[in-house]
Amino acid sequence: MQKRIYINFLVLILFCVLLLAGSFSLFFLNAVRTGEMTAIRNNAHLMAELLNHGVGNLPREAARITIIAPDGLVLMDSHARPEVMGSRADRDEVIEALQSGSGEAMRHSGVLDGATFYYAIRLQDGNVLRLSRTLNSLGEVFTTILPALIAVTAIILITAHIAARRLTHRIIKPLGTIDLESSDGSDSAHDSKDFYEELLPYLRKINNQKQEIERQLSALKNRADTIDAITANMQEGLLLLDQNGLILAASNSMLEIFGVNKESDIIQKNVLHIYRDAEFAQAVRKCLKGTHSEMVFLRDDSIYNIYLNPVYNDEICRGAIIFFIDKTEHHKVENLRREFSANVSHELKTPLTTISALSEMMTNGMAKSEDFVSFAAKISVQSKRLIDIIEDIIRLSQFDEDRFEREFSVFDVYELTESVISVLQDKATEKNVMLKLVGQSFSITANNHLIDELLYNLIENGIKYNKEGGTVTVSLTKENEWCKITVSDTGIGIPKEHQARIFERFYRVDNSRSKRTGGTGLGLSIVKHIAEHHNGRVALDSAEGMGTTIVCYIKA
Repeated sequence: MQKRIYINFLVLILFCVLLLAGSFSLFFLNAVRTGEMTAIRNNAHLMAELLNHGVGNLPREAARITIIAPDGLVLMDSHARPEVMGSRADRDEVIEALQSGSGEAMRHSGVLDGATFYYAIRLQDGNVLRLSRTLNSLGEVFTTILPALIAVTAIILITAHIAARRLTHRIIKPLGTIDLESSDGSDSAHDSKDFYEELLPYLRKINNQKQEIERQLSALKNRADTIDAITANMQEGLLLLDQNGLILAASNSMLEIFGVNKESDIIQKNVLHIYRDAEFAQAVRKCLKGTHSEMVFLRDDSIYNIYLNPVYNDEICRGAIIFFIDKTEHHKVENLRREFSANVSHELKTPLTTISALSEMMTNGMAKSEDFVSFAAKISVQSKRLIDIIEDIIRLSQFDEDRFEREFSVFDVYELTESVISVLQDKATEKNVMLKLVGQSFSITANNHLIDELLYNLIENGIKYNKEGGTVTVSLTKENEWCKITVSDTGIGIPKEHQARIFERFYRVDNSRSKRTGGTGLGLSIVKHIAEHHNGRVALDSAEGMGTTIVCYIKA
């Protein structure tokens, strides 16, 4: 504040000095020009008297002297040869002198090269005597007075600097005597002889507000201490705010949500200090004005429902309580349910639509008799596909509800794989795909039926999505307590962006190709569940155009 007042004083004084200098220069220029013009007039009258009385020699004159005949012809000129000068009959001062005896004008002169004052007098013989002189410009005048102006300006600025500092100090000094920490800062300031009476109402208001804030903070602190013991171990995230949006308390789970080390790092800080979001900030402002609101909050991979509730006291909103409730699992389950329902509806609709259309054509007589066999065959295929989808859905439902009995038995996994390959050999032959089995014969303890289905799904996928003349290789190895089943193909591969979702239900990389090759879109999801049912896991390694390798680890 002191620096600002000091600078304002200096700027004001400097402006006044510059304004005075400019005004003085203009006045001085006007005075100089007026004097020069008066001198020219006087000299012109003197010379006219001399010429009228027959004096041949005119006095030496700094001005340019020109004698012009009544027809405008130049008879004599002190600065140029008359014979090269044109007629001057059109000059304003000459016209005026011939008409009224004298005339004057101001214009630029090519001969004198500058702004020139012309004064003309008609002589008794009818000729016109004209005197002209260039007048001093503003720059010339300013250059003349510049040294004096600089000296005066320097003196004024030094004086202004000293005066501004003293005036600033005198203005600020009474404010420095105010003790805002005392019980009544206005009284302590009023005791000073230099105190500004105009400040007294503002000081009292500031003091009253300070005391009110201190009382409120004291009450809130006592309340916060009580709440701390209640909220310390809450599972839900909890924030308590005062009416200004400052954090009074926070539960441990809320600190974990935002990665805050300790509660003291955020106490008495604005709530936006921990989460800067436009929607959240708007909701907090509305809440502190008395409006309840809810919103969804995303943090890392978690989803929270936020509930903002205003706190009233004597019908005045005194703060807010904000709850963060973790709804991640609920949202995941809900999304899976919606996605599963949509996929099931879509997958069931396709074969049902085909069956309905064909049967309606047969019933209404729209089909020819020779088409009945082909229509019936198509209905049979679609019916089988419908049954397969329903069976797969039921199987996945059993996995979800953990209704599969652990009916484990000891069997040779190598022999089981040979059996599955023999069943799929015809499909492989149709596609011109070679099936290979490598590994060793060993026994495992598992659900024979489920492992059979796992192998069937993997090998069948290897055939479906292979290239003409490709190969599907099944490798069986035993690593300690694990049975490692590896199925590799030389097919089209899976793009990298789809690999993370390939084991999801009904997920297909290319829907158009999947429709051509058949299948329910549940095979790999069932494979994953079968592996997990045997306390195992599934791994995928694939590159687009380079084939796919799926490895299943089964607890042997």
